Amino acid sequence: MADENKLIRCRMAACRELLDDDKEWSFYLINDSNDHIDSVVLNQIWYEWGDLANSESVASCVTDIGPGAHALIWRDDGSGVEFRMILSVLACVGDREVNLSFEFPKLYRQRNLKLVNHLDKPGWEEVAEG
Repeated sequence: MADENKLIRCRMAACRELLDDDKEWSFYLINDSNDHIDSVVLNQIWYEWGDLANSESVASCVTDIGPGAHALIWRDDGSGVEFRMILSVLACVGDREVNLSFEFPKLYRQRNLKLVNHLDKPGWEEVAEG
């Protein structure tokens, strides 16, 4: 299959976890494609509360994510999870580049998060493909 026909399918999981950085939430990218993803760049995070919205430009990059593998792409201090969040990434497989967006609800309200497949941590999952 030529690179331009390869479907890039990913999940992003938001998991509440305390690490050594004083932040509260981890965002993991999970490769559900059949091929290695060469790179994923998190470009933008949009925050929305009712009619108010703002964004943050970021440049977080992960590389060489095999099928079924995951990578930590973003850590949030907890302030962003009070808003609806949209994380925009650019995923690359060979010469193919695809913009993917993952929309999360107000995460601070979410309780009883389910175990994320391939990650084995409780979290909220969103799926995107292109």
